[in-house]
Amino acid sequence: MVTALTIIAILLLVWWLLRFLPADVEAHMPMPYSTALDRHLWVPAIIGMVWSVALGCWRVVALYLTLLVLVSVGESPYYRRWFSKPAESSHATANSVAVKPADSSLPTGGVINAMTLNCRYGRADAADIVRLVREQHIDVLALEELTDELIGQLTHEGLDTLLPYCQQGAQHAGDNGGFNAVWSRNEPVGRIATFLDIHAADVPAITINVDAHNSAGQTKRQITFAAAHTKSPMRGCREWSYGVRAVDAIATNPEPTVILGDLNACLDHRCLRDALAAGVHDASLDVAHGPTLTFPSWTPWPRIELDHALANSGVVFHSAQAITVRNTDHRALLVELKLV
Repeated sequence: MVTALTIIAILLLVWWLLRFLPADVEAHMPMPYSTALDRHLWVPAIIGMVWSVALGCWRVVALYLTLLVLVSVGESPYYRRWFSKPAESSHATANSVAVKPADSSLPTGGVINAMTLNCRYGRADAADIVRLVREQHIDVLALEELTDELIGQLTHEGLDTLLPYCQQGAQHAGDNGGFNAVWSRNEPVGRIATFLDIHAADVPAITINVDAHNSAGQTKRQITFAAAHTKSPMRGCREWSYGVRAVDAIATNPEPTVILGDLNACLDHRCLRDALAAGVHDASLDVAHGPTLTFPSWTPWPRIELDHALANSGVVFHSAQAITVRNTDHRALLVELKLV
């Protein structure tokens, strides 16, 4: 029994340490799924530790205690922020958004409420989505896995009245579950159907004017919002890894840029940590309250953080929360952000 407990403890420690392998190695099954479960390794760690204490195997207890400490530290937002130090980006700059003169600014002092949701093959409840937009005063909405039928339902529920401006990604046969779209309360000064190349559904984006404040007083600045949905590992492991890492392109954008969407990755995945190390930052890390758990929606545990709001250095997040929406397996991610 002692030998078995020791072997299990060593295997669990190796499992957790796999998170530090290069992203290219991570892009092979079943590593994306095993890494996503890293945060739940405290369960076998506690079971193994209690069992070892009962048997009086103190060296084995130390192994399980080490695993428990590593899992706890690995989930600390402060550790994650330290680990994701800026470095030189490895991808090209995101496609520039065509801009036209306009004077459409948010009357909010630069504070923007944004929301993203994976709609599960277009099955998400349209009335629930529009209710959240209304009650949470959402200024920018990004939806993934859309269908034409859901777009019609959202229009029927009055989304176009609340957020009248929309940019959709082009529809392709290979879209993973549906296409993406982004809505805005204010008229865009620029828009594009494909903002990033992530080998999945198109990443539509809009650029809007925002009233911002600096040392010289109030000024108008532009900010770009994009809706992204990377492939799930089961649909293409290498494409998934490349797509997640490709978001680091926004780090070199001269204008404030925000990526909203289902990235099918949590902060335990090396590919996402590489993007953060390139200068991108995550809403959950900015708020420093731990992961904002969004999947699956039907059970409070075990949940993981697959949906994200990412931004470059021109943006800071002030809040992040997840809210359940009917008929979809993801929870909506709501964030409040401001230009800096």
